[in-house]
Order: sequence, then C-alpha cells, then structure tokens
Amino acid sequence: MRTGTIPGIAGNLVLLVSVAIGGCDRFKPDDPARAGKARAEVKRQQAACGSASAGERLKNSIFDEAIARRHGSGANLDVLADYSVARLQDPVVKGWDRSLDITRCRGRFILEVPPGAERGFGGQRELQTDIDYTAQASADGAGFVYQQKGAEAIVARVAAFNLGTGAYRPPPAIDEPQAPTELAEQTTVAEPQAPPAAPSPPAMRAAASPPRQVPPQRPVPAAPTRSASRVREADRTSAEPTPPVPSPAGTDRGEATVRAFYNALGAGNGAAASSQVIPEKRSSGAFSPGAMSRFYGRLPEPIRLTGIVPLAGGGYRVRYRYSAGRSRCNGSAVVRLTNRGGRNLIRSIQSLSGC
Repeated sequence: MRTGTIPGIAGNLVLLVSVAIGGCDRFKPDDPARAGKARAEVKRQQAACGSASAGERLKNSIFDEAIARRHGSGANLDVLADYSVARLQDPVVKGWDRSLDITRCRGRFILEVPPGAERGFGGQRELQTDIDYTAQASADGAGFVYQQKGAEAIVARVAAFNLGTGAYRPPPAIDEPQAPTELAEQTTVAEPQAPPAAPSPPAMRAAASPPRQVPPQRPVPAAPTRSASRVREADRTSAEPTPPVPSPAGTDRGEATVRAFYNALGAGNGAAASSQVIPEKRSSGAFSPGAMSRFYGRLPEPIRLTGIVPLAGGGYRVRYRYSAGRSRCNGSAVVRLTNRGGRNLIRSIQSLSGC
C-alpha cells in the first residue's frame, strides 16, 4: 500500500507544479504593467511630499494661520510671504490612504525671510521646524492641497512680526530714497506762467486812496509803462483759454524711452530694460539685467504702466501696478532722463510709493 501511494503523490506534485507554472505563465504578461503602475504611484507620492510647490503651499498655509491670529490684519505679512523662500529638507513618505488618496509626509520646513526682515525675528534669517503634513489631490486637478501640523512655533513668530514693508520689500529698478524736500521739488509739474500784470499808472494809484491818508511825498519819476495797445492785448490773452504749451524737443523720444523700459519689465526682459538706462548703472545693482529679470520675470501679474505725466526738467511721473502673489503694488515714481550721444536714457527712478 505504501509503495502504491508514492507514484500517486508524485503525480499530484507534478500536477500542482504544472498548474503553478501554468498560472505563472497566465499572469506573467500583467506583471510589468502592475510593477510600472506601482512605481509611478511611489513617484507621485514622493513628489507630493518633496516638490518645490509643496514648500510654497505649506508656506502659504502657515501665513494664513498667522494672519488669522491677527484677525485678518496682515497686509505686511502678505508682502513678507511673497518675498520669503520656503523649502523642505529630507521629506519622506510616511503612508498613503488609498481610499481618500491622501499622502502622509514628514520633513524639516525652512522659511528664509528676505534681507531686512530678520530684524523682526531677533536677527534670524531662517526659521526651521520639523513638521508632519498631508497632501491630497485637489478636486479641480490643480495640484495638491496641503495641511501641516507642528509649525505652531513659526506661526506664532510670524503672527508677531511687526515691521513696515519698506524694511524688507526688494526695490529693483528704483534708486535709493531721496530727501523728501528734494523729491518734492522734482515732482513739480511744469505749468505755463501767467504774464506779469501791467503796472498801474501813478495817477490811478493815487486816486484809489483817500487824499487825507496819502502823506506828502517828493515827486518820483513815473515808471515806464507799456502802450495801451499792448495792455489791451495782454488783457485779451489772459481772458482767453491758454493754449497747450509746445513740448520741448526730445520730449516724445523721452516718453518713448520710459514706455520701452516698463514694457520690457512687463515682459520680464531685464536686458531690454537695462538698455534704456545709463551705462554706469547696468553692470550691477537694481538696474542690472539679471536683477530685473529675476524680480519682474517671476511676478504672477506682470508690471503694467498705467499713467505717465511730463514734469519740469524733462522728467516723468509714472504710475504702474503689479502683483507678487499675495500682495499687490499700485505704485508711482519719478523717472529722470539724460541725453547720451543723442539718446534719451533713464538717469534715476525715485519711488513715491515704496514699491
């Protein structure tokens, strides 16, 4: 009996191996697809935890909480958020909820504030903390929605931040502030001068005053007066509407220079904008091609020139607007030009609004 059962067992084993092999052959074509799908899902979760947009959206979440603590009074915090840089260090995936498509993450959140803002944080340029956060795909397909836990210390410090925006808002394409009196003199709009009033004859001045109140005086030679025809012409001219003052030579070209400069900034083309500036300001600083491209080329709402008015001395007062993200600038400035080799070039730009 025992010897008879061995062939039966061996046969069953062969049958099972055959079925197993057959099953492997049947499902083998599906394995690469499944493996590829699994790898893609892992990459998606890693991107959700560690992408550049993850740090930016977590930063906005932190600033939203800080503004809420200040009961919505946070215009300077919006500016601070726009010019601060957030990044995540060593982000890792802790888990994934398949049913809700929520990825759980952990990492070190670093907030780097702009130059000047460190005075509101005890001299620190970077605020750091370890946080747990989640990423869930948004319903509209615009990316991930993030929620964080563990950044309470940073939220509290941001909510207590109390510096004016002028202390840390970067000022590309703007010169150093001038003294208020000097700037006020430069912003005076050129207006036509009224003709000087004709001097009254001595007899008319004497008749206008009572004789008893006029003390005796020695005769004084009368000042020369214009002829009656010229007086009538001056009176007629002052009564009529004043015609526009002709624009001085080069004014149209000067305005074209200003418009070309701001149009180039609106396109984020720092090289084209810098070509409208005097050469000694192009190599470095606020008017260098790189600085203007970096600042104006990254604006969510590009700068747009909304007004230009000629000023005395060949300058212009300009109005413009742009948005850096959470904050907006409705700005104005005085632009001064100079002529170099027959070209009108921008010599200076003084901001009237701080942005």
